[in-house]
Amino acid sequence: MLKKLLLSVVALLAVFAIAGCGADKPKDSADKAILGYSEIMAYGVSDSMAATGMTKKQEEEIQEAVIGDLLKAFAQFPLNDANVQTVTTSYITKMKAAMQIKTEITKDDAEHPVVKVTANVIDQAGAANLANTNADIQALGVVLGALQANGYTVEQFKQDPDFQKATIECIENYINEFPLKMGQTYECKCEIVKGDDGKTYWAPVDVDGLKKFVNGN
Repeated sequence: MLKKLLLSVVALLAVFAIAGCGADKPKDSADKAILGYSEIMAYGVSDSMAATGMTKKQEEEIQEAVIGDLLKAFAQFPLNDANVQTVTTSYITKMKAAMQIKTEITKDDAEHPVVKVTANVIDQAGAANLANTNADIQALGVVLGALQANGYTVEQFKQDPDFQKATIECIENYINEFPLKMGQTYECKCEIVKGDDGKTYWAPVDVDGLKKFVNGN
């Protein structure tokens, strides 16, 4: 399910790929910037976003890409807007606690410092198997099919408190069961880039490589 996460992240971050050679050193440290990149690509939010230089709009677009794929995976189970937000908040909270992303500078260099990223990343093969075998998901699918056969509409599903509650519990239980590869590490080489505000920031040289790491690929 999660293999399609973040496909648009590299394109979104390409605006930062302006050579920073000779530019002033960024205000924030490289490890803080890489923490921001890692967290937003993993679960859509980070307290370290200011260190990346991303605009609020760019941040929101990446979050939509991350959370959007999760919601698409459960699109057959219609949620109302309030419960979409509930699931989003639950996903962010649980993944932040489970992944435990940490960063530290292992090579302090004026132009290309190296930051080690440590995290418990999702076991993609295990997650795919879980999606296909989870008993709660299968049971909810049976209920959904039966109600649809009796003429239930999408709006009725969204207004049915019992169905909404069951769907939320199913998704949250699924998130709780995500298998993880514990204590994985990635050496992230950094470079100086310019943000839309004209200021300099640290960024991964290989954004796609960092994205694949935090996504468990």
